[in-house]
Amino acid sequence: MGFNSKIFYVVVALMVLSGCTRTMGTETAFLKWLDDPDNGCVKAISANGFTMSLKYLPPEYLAYMESIKGDEDIETLQHQFDSSMTLLFTVVHNKEEVSVSNYNVPDMVAYRERANVLNFELRNHLYIKGAGGERIPPVLATYENTYEVGGKKSFYVVFPRTQVEGLGENVVDVVFDDPFMDTGISHFMFNRKALEQIPTLQFIN
Repeated sequence: MGFNSKIFYVVVALMVLSGCTRTMGTETAFLKWLDDPDNGCVKAISANGFTMSLKYLPPEYLAYMESIKGDEDIETLQHQFDSSMTLLFTVVHNKEEVSVSNYNVPDMVAYRERANVLNFELRNHLYIKGAGGERIPPVLATYENTYEVGGKKSFYVVFPRTQVEGLGENVVDVVFDDPFMDTGISHFMFNRKALEQIPTLQFIN
């Protein structure tokens, strides 16, 4: 093997190793990485003026967020989150005054009914679909407990990780069967390898 060939293989090896040991030193840097569609952790679909997105939230980051709210041990929290697959489902309309809460809602009675669906029944319209037609519903779908700008609404959606992994699919197909925004059926396709290649969150330690 010539000298130039040896250099080439050394460079390639260093590139591979650097990819495997990628770290994020700050929360800001990680969130920027997480929001980059090229990294495969966020998927978005637009229809009928609405933009719907699903963002994967890694267990280690969820544990970190919970740990800074209280006194629970971060390792214990991560063990709990490891058993689930958590996604942030966000819906926003291109007109600020329109939202998933008020679209095609004629009166206060209908508004309250919509709020009830969003609070308690959204999980009936989201599921993960396997190649054989299997359906895995979320165990939880709840409003994100923050004040949103304009008509933007976000929900935490939690699936049982063991069932998702049990499908054995390379692609995780999350389906939203829209009951009230006239957007039809949307498929958010996540590459499983992308969800497994999360950087080391150095800022946690």
